[in-house]
Amino acid sequence: MRVQIGKTPAARPAPLIWLEAGLGGSMHSWNLTFPILCRAFHCARSTRSPILYPEADAEVTWQSLVTEMREGGEETARHLGATFDNPLPVVMVGHSYGAMLVRVWAAQLLKARAPSRVKPVGIVQIDPSFEGNSEGASPLYQEIEQKILTWIYRGAAREQPSFYMAWKDLQEIDLLDRRLPQLVISAAHRRNGKTWRGLTSFARAIDARLVRADSSRHLLQVFDPVTVASQILEFTTSVHEQLANKDF
Repeated sequence: MRVQIGKTPAARPAPLIWLEAGLGGSMHSWNLTFPILCRAFHCARSTRSPILYPEADAEVTWQSLVTEMREGGEETARHLGATFDNPLPVVMVGHSYGAMLVRVWAAQLLKARAPSRVKPVGIVQIDPSFEGNSEGASPLYQEIEQKILTWIYRGAAREQPSFYMAWKDLQEIDLLDRRLPQLVISAAHRRNGKTWRGLTSFARAIDARLVRADSSRHLLQVFDPVTVASQILEFTTSVHEQLANKDF
């Protein structure tokens, strides 16, 4: 994993904003938002193993990706001076498939008995991929969907079982969602559509604020960086104030 840390003299050192990409796993998807965020808070983005096109001899699963992120986060926090007694507060931001990954990462940290240099203090999910993907549907429905995806986009068809498996496993983990403030930024889905209704219910269930972006494109940090950056900054500022008031 390669991690880039961005900070400016005026930026607040805590909480750190951690940016997690989707299936491709590249830090380049944050090129437009990363410089904006670094003006206000210390920020980190990474390039990790891609789940869509891994190396020929690599077996990449969502479990291995979370392990990779956890190790990268620990090393980044250590580099920034965090200790087990004084962990680094981190707002975890995940796009698409990465939204699931940061949720698992946060849940593991909240449940772990072993000390960590990373302390999750908030989660931002940008157009999370598990909503609107027929989670909980019958095996026959999922099989039909996969055949359609194979015809439309072979890469998505390959990873479709991972979406279902990850969502199932996420439900089996006590995510302790209500212990963390959360924000969900959605693409401009139709307000009466399945995905928007699903996201609305999802956000309500975890007490998250739901924001609808201007763009309907899935890669919101590229096609609507203003909404993404401004909402992340507003959310992180609120978390910073709570930390300062020792309400956390």
